[in-house]
Amino acid sequence: MIKQGSTTTTATLQRAKALANCTQGWHQWHPTFTLGEKVCVVCGFYAYCPRCLSRPPSEAHLVLCALHRDEEQRRENES
Repeated sequence: MIKQGSTTTTATLQRAKALANCTQGWHQWHPTFTLGEKVCVVCGFYAYCPRCLSRPPSEAHLVLCALHRDEEQRRENES
């Protein structure tokens, strides 16, 4: 028999673990409708691709988008 309180505790623990991952930089990125912008679905933190945006916000966390990440990997494999 599962108690309702234990379900709430499990969800709370899962959220705490996910937030702990975010503090270590392991965000769960999801693209937005803005070119070069991603948002973490856990903590709401925004990141920007420096190659898609000529001027990302000054306090921005920079993460390459999928397109530019593939280009970067191709260049590394060629050299």
